[in-house]
Amino acid sequence: MLVPQLTHVPLAERQAMRDGPRDSATHLRLAAATPALGQIEIGGKTSRESGGETLTVVAWNVERLRHGDAIAATLAGQAPDVVLLSEVDEGMVRSGNGHPLRVLADRLGHAFAYGVEFVELGGGNEAEQAATGTAQNTEGFHGNAVTSAIPLLRPFLVRIEAAGGWFRPERGQPRIGGRMAIGGQVRIGDRRVTVVSVHLENRTDPAGRAIQTSHLLDAIDKYDSQAPVLLGGDFNTLTSTHEERNDDPDAWAARIAAEPDRLIDVERHEPLFAVLAGRGYDWKPANKLDLPTQRREAGDPTPIGHIDWFFTRGLVATAPAVLPAVLADGRPSSDHEALVVTVRIA
Repeated sequence: MLVPQLTHVPLAERQAMRDGPRDSATHLRLAAATPALGQIEIGGKTSRESGGETLTVVAWNVERLRHGDAIAATLAGQAPDVVLLSEVDEGMVRSGNGHPLRVLADRLGHAFAYGVEFVELGGGNEAEQAATGTAQNTEGFHGNAVTSAIPLLRPFLVRIEAAGGWFRPERGQPRIGGRMAIGGQVRIGDRRVTVVSVHLENRTDPAGRAIQTSHLLDAIDKYDSQAPVLLGGDFNTLTSTHEERNDDPDAWAARIAAEPDRLIDVERHEPLFAVLAGRGYDWKPANKLDLPTQRREAGDPTPIGHIDWFFTRGLVATAPAVLPAVLADGRPSSDHEALVVTVRIA
């Protein structure tokens, strides 16, 4: 359902969700009863009535979109026709309790479509909770978006998983919802092209991400099986499970030392690439394959890898680039770099 404003979830309801049972059955019931999880918020205003024969697209996990000025400046420097965003807050204390996507779209001269990945029932992750203290979220929405300088047609949302793993107490970050993708269509010349912002799960294994990818591709083919497609976003191609990376950091560090290219040359570890190839998608011309797409604070020794991607079907991709996610003082504006590519009809 397309709406001008997502349906508010009252604070008392969010607190009751957080303080009540935290099992999978309860999660499914609460998710089904939360209208915002089935809505797409439409806003902003396009600055052009039509595009040309090519499309310049940026895909970026903007880590809550809390550094809006720096992110807007990076995007404006590329003059993108379309931006595919993930990890976008609305009404979250950690990002100012505002609507940073609306501000960003206005600065770019873009319309936007926004969907909720999670209704956050707390302040966020452990560091964010420590920083925000007892302050409350006005909305608690966290999700993905597409912004466009040209008309965005037929917006759609695909819920990629609904297991409710983030609702369980052991995660320490109570949320209702699950990973999702949001997209629509824009015109290149006289053809409609499907563009999709994607965010896959990091707390699963490579096989789980392949299943999520297959589900997404099925939904896209049901939406429009004939149109060319551009997928972009955070595919979390981390080559392992969360537990392998975090339960024994020394063992993981030793594994990376023994396979120094593992986190960059990820295809052999992530079966989602085979799923995409089998469905006619390509990625090599659309990405800088030898560069990481994660960014860390200065001095953070955590290994970084290539986890953000473009995938194309029926399109020719040129001029891929990785844009540094930095503030004026050199600190990160996000924990992901931005990707940019130009495409035309094949």
